[in-house]
Amino acid sequence: MFQLRSIVVWMVVVCGFLVGSAVADAQEPKRPVGARVAYMLLLHGGVTDAIVKSANIEGHKSVPPPYVGTWHSFVKGLETIQKGRLDPVEKGDIDVMMIATLAWHPHAELWKNHLGLDDSTLAGFAALGVKNNPKFRICWQTYLWPTGTEPKDGKKKLDIAATRKRAAPEQLKALEKLVDAINEKHGRKVVLISPVHEATLKLVDMVADGKFPGITDPADLWLEFNMHSHRHLLAMTAYCNIATMYGISPVGLKPSFKGITYATKGGKPHYMDGITDEQNAILQRIAWETVSKYSHAGIASTK
Repeated sequence: MFQLRSIVVWMVVVCGFLVGSAVADAQEPKRPVGARVAYMLLLHGGVTDAIVKSANIEGHKSVPPPYVGTWHSFVKGLETIQKGRLDPVEKGDIDVMMIATLAWHPHAELWKNHLGLDDSTLAGFAALGVKNNPKFRICWQTYLWPTGTEPKDGKKKLDIAATRKRAAPEQLKALEKLVDAINEKHGRKVVLISPVHEATLKLVDMVADGKFPGITDPADLWLEFNMHSHRHLLAMTAYCNIATMYGISPVGLKPSFKGITYATKGGKPHYMDGITDEQNAILQRIAWETVSKYSHAGIASTK
């Protein structure tokens, strides 16, 4: 009887251990394998790397991006890029190209009519990258270009209605159409879209409604109304991009931004580590809610 009771107790302990292990596994999803990532054009690699580190993604490595010119010349076709600059892409030395440009959607004037599957820079980069790297992919970031007034001796003011209008739905639809064509050609999702413009609109509305602690004016999300985002928008942008690139939620991460600075051209440096835990949690939630529900980011299964 004693022996039987001991066996029963042992079985209960083992079963409890197995169940506990299963719960732990369910609570701690497997981290994705890190990639060799090139941050191109309007991106802050230091902010992104700090967040990736906090996510415990092993093998992630920032690699030098090829010089492709300025953001407004980059989208004018691969022939505008100096010969030899794209060798790392063609050789397969880059797994992920994370690209942000203000000219993020197909536009006849901005893209100099290089719009389609045969001659757009985006399609050309995809074709070049997959030649010698079956894992190659592009994370193409959208952008919300703010509109407002910036008096030299006064407080800048964001025109929310004009800013929203500037992010017209047809712009995203045009990009999605091109991305669908590229991915269909290669038989997999070579290009993913990081919907930063949509997440930014959500943050703007939250600030305007008085629901974001510490910031009362949406204009303060930017240093200047162009490519110069302030720390909160920089962090949320990076959360969106990492969620798109690695397919993971940034919610709950505790990145250290200590020592990371950013600035306008010729301006004084600002520090990233001024974001509170409460603000950080909101930025993470907005980013994940936006990316996880957007099919072209590669996570959601439906549009």
